[in-house]
Amino acid sequence: MHHSIQSRRDIVDGLHQRSRIATAEFYRLIGRAEPAVTFRMMVKPAGRDFFHVVDSRTGKVIGFRRDHNEACALARRLECLHADQLRG
Repeated sequence: MHHSIQSRRDIVDGLHQRSRIATAEFYRLIGRAEPAVTFRMMVKPAGRDFFHVVDSRTGKVIGFRRDHNEACALARRLECLHADQLRG
């Protein structure tokens, strides 16, 4: 990997870490538990130009797409479908 790309990644990782620390500090100051946001459907690369939509609770592949944006759209659709089923 080119050194400039790696340095950008390092900077972004540092900023993300500082953001998480600041959020945790904010919730500690107001005396509330930090909300946990977890997504059930996750998009994972599964080869060159191929992506699996995986259920994070079971680890099973629910669907697949050749385009990352389409895989993310499928994951969002499945997430909404799952939420609708929980509501009844």
